[in-house]
Amino acid sequence: MRRPFLHNALLLLTGLCGPAWLPLNAQTRAVPEYMMKASYLYNFMVFAEWPASTDGPSPPEGLLLCVLGQDNFGQALNDLEGKTVNGRRLSVSRLNGLTHVRKCQLLFVTEQEAPNMQAILKHLADAPVLTVADTPVAAGAAILLSLDGKRLIFDVNMQRTKKVGITLSSKVLQLARSTH
Repeated sequence: MRRPFLHNALLLLTGLCGPAWLPLNAQTRAVPEYMMKASYLYNFMVFAEWPASTDGPSPPEGLLLCVLGQDNFGQALNDLEGKTVNGRRLSVSRLNGLTHVRKCQLLFVTEQEAPNMQAILKHLADAPVLTVADTPVAAGAAILLSLDGKRLIFDVNMQRTKKVGITLSSKVLQLARSTH
């Protein structure tokens, strides 16, 4: 069983050291599901390291967060556009197909696209893309978000992160419900 300090650390991760784009008054009241998910995606990027590569998926000065499929985030992701992640400018892209997924650093696979997860992973191969999904149908994603009552929790697929060369901070791994 996880110690209580881990739950408090998760609140700290998503609230205080989380995105500066979330107004303070919004941090003190209930946060809509997709606003919280956007906060998690931002923090996953903050606490992830991609392999160094001169021919990587994007210019070294930028990071690309992509959504594949029907976007339910709305303004929550728009507010992340242009924010800084570890000294790099964050851009957000909404994708309707696999053509540009290898250019993303983080790829959120929506529920609509989740049944295609194996084809998505095959297309990505070992490209350094952190895959995140929010439905169990998306087996194989590096991070799986899910609701536990009113709490947002996540599981980390260490095999996937290692395969693509992405290192997640121990802070993220301690907050995960499970790592496998």
